[in-house]
Amino acid sequence: MIDNKKEAMELENKIKDCLPIFAYPSKELVLLLKKKNIKLKADQLLEIINADYFGDEGGIVCTLKFPFKTEESFVVSLTHLRPLRNHPLAADIRKYQIRRVRNLAQQ
Repeated sequence: MIDNKKEAMELENKIKDCLPIFAYPSKELVLLLKKKNIKLKADQLLEIINADYFGDEGGIVCTLKFPFKTEESFVVSLTHLRPLRNHPLAADIRKYQIRRVRNLAQQ
């Protein structure tokens, strides 16, 4: 098991209660989007406009709004986003990310 389902769903609900949340993309997300011809910088703020829990395999995923117009909507793993440090959920999100990445690596 990768996630503690109860904890993940609690965090998902907390995120939904705080929407929108602003976050920076991870370097991996920037590189992935670059392959899709979407130019994004690691210091560009993205807006999380929704969150869902996709089970143990998908984890918490976020629907993003970019600072520029895009033709598609993007849903990415919470592990590829860095919330602002002063956000009330920043520590909870970081704790989830560290645990999830560690558990994925062990599998």
